[in-house]
Amino acid sequence: MDARRVAWLAAGISMLFAVVDTALVVASYPPLSVKSIGIHGWPLVTIAGVGSAVLGAVILGAHPRHPIGWILNFVGLTTSISLAAESYGIWVLQYDGQGSTAQGHLAGWIAAILGGPLALSLLTGAFLLVPSGTYLSPRWRWVGRVTWAAYGLFVLGLVLVGPNGINRNGDPVDASVAAQVCLSGGVVLITLMLLTSVVGMLRRLRHSTGATRQQLRVVTIGAASVGLALVGLIVGQGLNEGRQSGWTSVPLYLSYVLLVVCIAVAVLRYRLYDVEVIVSRALALAIATALVALGYVGLVVALGRSVEGRTGGGFWWSLLATAVVALAFQPLRRRVLGVADRLAYGNRAAPYDALADFSGTIGRSPATDELLPTIAAAAGEAVHAQRAVVRLDGDDDGDTGLTATWPAEASGDVATDSDVEVPIEDASGRLGSVVLTLPPGRDIRPLEHRLLSDIAEQAALALRNVRLELELAARVRQLDRHTRALTASRNRIIGAVDTERRRLESSIAVRVLPTMHTLRADVAQAATGRSSAERIEECVDLATQAVESLRELTRGIYPTNLTRSGLASALASQAARVQRADAVRIDPEVATARLAEQVEAAAYYCCAEVLEHPAGEVTLSLHDGNELLIAIHGVDLEALNRLAIVDRIEACDGALDVPEPGSGQGMRVRLPTTLAAGVPG
Repeated sequence: MDARRVAWLAAGISMLFAVVDTALVVASYPPLSVKSIGIHGWPLVTIAGVGSAVLGAVILGAHPRHPIGWILNFVGLTTSISLAAESYGIWVLQYDGQGSTAQGHLAGWIAAILGGPLALSLLTGAFLLVPSGTYLSPRWRWVGRVTWAAYGLFVLGLVLVGPNGINRNGDPVDASVAAQVCLSGGVVLITLMLLTSVVGMLRRLRHSTGATRQQLRVVTIGAASVGLALVGLIVGQGLNEGRQSGWTSVPLYLSYVLLVVCIAVAVLRYRLYDVEVIVSRALALAIATALVALGYVGLVVALGRSVEGRTGGGFWWSLLATAVVALAFQPLRRRVLGVADRLAYGNRAAPYDALADFSGTIGRSPATDELLPTIAAAAGEAVHAQRAVVRLDGDDDGDTGLTATWPAEASGDVATDSDVEVPIEDASGRLGSVVLTLPPGRDIRPLEHRLLSDIAEQAALALRNVRLELELAARVRQLDRHTRALTASRNRIIGAVDTERRRLESSIAVRVLPTMHTLRADVAQAATGRSSAERIEECVDLATQAVESLRELTRGIYPTNLTRSGLASALASQAARVQRADAVRIDPEVATARLAEQVEAAAYYCCAEVLEHPAGEVTLSLHDGNELLIAIHGVDLEALNRLAIVDRIEACDGALDVPEPGSGQGMRVRLPTTLAAGVPG
């Protein structure tokens, strides 16, 4: 037979014996008397026994092999049988109930065997194994072994006494010395071992953390109350000449009930053994049964009888009403399951509703600024976190991503040791994460891990779409920047061409045209035969001067010396031509080096632009062998053709360093010395 069925069968038998015990108590003496409550333990021990059996069956429903479930189930069964047997013995021996005297003594003897010592021995084993079902260390096994040896000693004492040695109160009478030693020694040893097991629970509690600590804290309260109440019972009986009294027994009975309640709280409230699903479905079945019963009584019975009294044929009307009840219950099924989940899970049932709402929200494709707060709220509410932070990781282009925090007023920058990170990823890789800050002393249970994984899976597709939108927006912005840069570069090129044309036109007008006008007048006079030979020679000189000026101007556009001899030779020629030879200083390394053609052209035109100004000076040097430095002094950037200089420098992947105003430092041009090759000086 299945372990679950055995456990629930034992729980059902325990309930049956509880009903029998209640009936025998009512038949024997007043239920609320000292004898029933203080001596026999009804209804406290009866409720505790049934609760223990049911609680054990619930645990075994989730974990069929868990020893704690079997111990609690067996404790409840034996306690209910012991109470019923004790009530039957008292009913027969004291109140002339049905049955012989021998049967009454035998019932009392069975009640003594299955009574308190056996329950305490079983509870000692439970205290040693809770919550994981394993011992704290191998040495603690000896506590369990001594406990069962003590219970065996107690049973040996009962065997020596025999069934006829039990009086009508269930206590041994006229016991031999050996039997008294066995009975007393067994009870004392069981008590000591139970107290030792409580100490073991305290040690386990001391080294536990998180949810395990919360579970043990609650169970330890019930276990400690049983140990203290048992010590009080033994001391009270010792002071009362070994007789049991109500004021010493009731605390023990109450502690038994408290222990069952504490274990139930640990199971349901702190999710010990994860049995919420079983409890939820049991509650759903109970609620559904109640609703169907009420519907049947209200419609089938009442309406059926009314119709039958008027028209006859009540069977068909009752059948129709039954179908109506069945159809009406189907729309209520979801509400019944929701109520059952909330009764079993408490506030923990709300996250599943939140997950359903979250899935619907994701399906509606919310805006980007609403998506991350929605994910954070769903994850935070799912596990009752203090704070939830959702991060969408940035891309490889330097994008820092997005962040949302729940609640909105919480800070998303403070990290604590209780933070739990849940990654959000899909088949393409990681997209982001959810970081949850839990209350102190609490961790994430496996059920909550699955819930958070479902939320992350739902969010992955939406975040992938958001990532694509952000990447597309970034590409659009980058394209806009490139378009603006190209437009600005085109405008600078056009401006530079126009500027160069105006400069060339101005230079021709200043240096060539006056000479050409004079030469034209002289040649006209020579054509009339009125010029002397000296005048003709002057015309030749003027023509030669004009040609040289034109040659110099065309050489300034791109000097052939730069291609033939290199940067140093071309700059020296240009400085000599403008009579500024002392304004150019060239290091020997630069003078003997040939650089890339584009780099030499950029350096030449930057220096030529500076030499056009009377106070401009340049110094050329190599830095680390891979960078050409041009130090410019005596001229401001605003006085130069800035667009032409900047365009040429940027075209070579160089840089222009402009100092702060008033610093006294000059500008520096840095150009890479790519494709360098040495030439003779």
